[in-house]
Amino acid sequence: MVIDTLKEIIADAMGSRLKIDVSEIKEDTEFIADLHADSVDIATIICEIEDEFNIEIEDEQLEGIETVGDVAERIEELI
Repeated sequence: MVIDTLKEIIADAMGSRLKIDVSEIKEDTEFIADLHADSVDIATIICEIEDEFNIEIEDEQLEGIETVGDVAERIEELI
């Protein structure tokens, strides 16, 4: 399932810095407000997503994305 894989990617990408467990990441978790992600974190997560799902995400496709659920929906549109 896309959301479960996405949660693991986020936890792996940010977990060492923020001590995040996969169980703490929900669909309504916001990247900036809740995870305190910076541009490097977000770029790392996007690269991991692209590799995992064998897709390419354009910058304009990321506009308006704030939550983990938003990203999951976008991934599902692309795969």
